[in-house]
This record gives sequence, C-alpha cells and structure tokens, in this order.
Amino acid sequence: MDILIFISYIILLCYCVSRFAGNKRHRWINAGYVTAFLLPVIVLFLGTRIVGALTGDGIAGGVAGFGYAIVTCVIGFIFLYIGYTSKNVQGE
Repeated sequence: MDILIFISYIILLCYCVSRFAGNKRHRWINAGYVTAFLLPVIVLFLGTRIVGALTGDGIAGGVAGFGYAIVTCVIGFIFLYIGYTSKNVQGE
C-alpha cells in the first residue's frame, strides 16, 4: 500500500510540474528550485508527523519522511536539469 502512495506521489508531482511549466524555460527552473530546496523540508516534516502518528513509531515516520524528501529533491534536480539544458524549450 505504501509503495502505491509513493508512486502516485511521484507521478502526480511530475504531472503537475510538467503541466505548469509547459514550454517555458524559466518555469522549469523555478519549479526545479522549489521542488529541490523547499518542498523536501515540508515533505520530511509531514511524512514524519503522518506516518509517525499512524504507526505509533517515530523512527518509521522519520525514515518514510526522509525517503520521500530524498526522492523529491532528486526530482527537483531533474527539473532543474531540464530547465537549464533544454534547447527546444522557449526562453520566456
């Protein structure tokens, strides 16, 4: 069950950013910065609180929140890479 939530989170994040950014290079870069540096902190704390409260174990919540945060950070760096290196994406 947890792996389905994890995969759906990744798919939803990528879909929302691709719909938001479209063909605009600066939007890919901005989405990458937000996803790589701001969103992992929020995801870490929410994951720790939610999973920790559901399972009653703080360590499991910390591990789950940390896993989600690492994946979110990696996806953010992928968005940054797309924004900075894509030639076919418009500049404005």
